[in-house]
Amino acid sequence: MANASTLNAALAFARHEHAVLPLTWPVRVNSKLVCSCRRASDCIAAAKHPLGRLAPNGLLSASTDEAVIRKWFADEPAANLGVRTDGLIVLDIDPRHDGDGSLAELERDHDFPLTWRVLTGGGGEHIIFKCPEGLTVNSSSASSNPLLGPGIDIRARGGYIVAPPSRHLSGNVYTWSVDHHPADIELAEAPAWLVTALTADKRPAGNSARRNAAWAIDKEGFVTEYRDMAICAVAGKLLRAVSLDPDFVATLVHDWNARHCSPPLPERAVAEILDRIASREIARLENADA
Repeated sequence: MANASTLNAALAFARHEHAVLPLTWPVRVNSKLVCSCRRASDCIAAAKHPLGRLAPNGLLSASTDEAVIRKWFADEPAANLGVRTDGLIVLDIDPRHDGDGSLAELERDHDFPLTWRVLTGGGGEHIIFKCPEGLTVNSSSASSNPLLGPGIDIRARGGYIVAPPSRHLSGNVYTWSVDHHPADIELAEAPAWLVTALTADKRPAGNSARRNAAWAIDKEGFVTEYRDMAICAVAGKLLRAVSLDPDFVATLVHDWNARHCSPPLPERAVAEILDRIASREIARLENADA
């Protein structure tokens, strides 16, 4: 018999025309949770990848057909739920890579309409928007070019997310955020600022965010975009000047932020950037001496 909550969630997504598919799930082996595929050594998406025997074509097996969905979750009641993100723009916030800080930055600078939000089993968040018709968005932001800042991936056409009430390898459960449940609110259109950020012209060479940051250092006037990247670049340049005392560098960076960023980043955010860049610089010097 199918897991009623997972099946109901799958059917609800399908009614909204969002194709779903069964995923692997966590199982306990010798007191440890592992992926149900049991390929511990080479499973790179544990309890998150398509369930091969029911969805042999991966994402291409995703369906909105009620009969197909009911059979899947009857055949494997424990399966996690995947939702294909065609027609959606999902911000996948990963706090392990400073995604929560990047999200706070975005929320300070932009309006976020009320929309569906999921608290992920890994401690992050999915913020889900409707993708404008005809718009194609990259399925994820590569780590070398974080379009919305470090720790924020974009799931869109050609991708999928793990949806509630799936279970994470940590043992935690994916849940709907309070006041952001599809039963209570409509799925919002992606805001204009987000569409602009994700479709801005990408020059072929280098990291656009880092180029903008470097440009901001030399430009007279105010920096209104990529302020965190600009401060990273300033801090990095100053910390590479080994004759400068770190406390003096911190003073210079805070002053630069106050003078050139509009609006300035909060002092706490600047301090966190300084700590991060300093740690990387220390590691670089230690590696150089090794």
